[in-house]
Amino acid sequence: MRFAPNVFDVWVFRRHAEGVQFLLLHTSMHKAARYFNGGRFWQIPSNTVDDGESITEAIGRVLTGFGLRPKRIWAGEHAYIIYNRRFAEMQAIGVYAAEVRDAEVCLDPAEHSEHAWLPFEACLERVHYRGLKDGLRSVQEYITGVEHPAKELCLQVAADE
Repeated sequence: MRFAPNVFDVWVFRRHAEGVQFLLLHTSMHKAARYFNGGRFWQIPSNTVDDGESITEAIGRVLTGFGLRPKRIWAGEHAYIIYNRRFAEMQAIGVYAAEVRDAEVCLDPAEHSEHAWLPFEACLERVHYRGLKDGLRSVQEYITGVEHPAKELCLQVAADE
């Protein structure tokens, strides 16, 4: 069995007058049928860090694919291990957070059919995988749910910030 230690999840968020909102993505019917026995679920952006690429570069690459640009990238202080049936491998997944500017979210219809910007509690209700829930709780504890996020966890600030 293969083991992939270079996988990451990124809790994408934006700040509004009504509070912090996180981006959730709903799997497409195509993806669900092909990889998950028809099971559809809510997830967040996730990918791998390529050889020679930093985690901030990888997160920037993934967010660009959604039409988003990170203002800040944070270490989420959480990691978990899963078996990913789509790739037939064990994966160690590091959790990160990225604050983004308002922009239209672009979806690949083969991967995701819809998206939603939701507050913390609504995200906890919609995602059902423990790694996602625990990762969100960690992001909330250190970054989005506190008046002053932990500066030592900030990995990158956009040049125009």
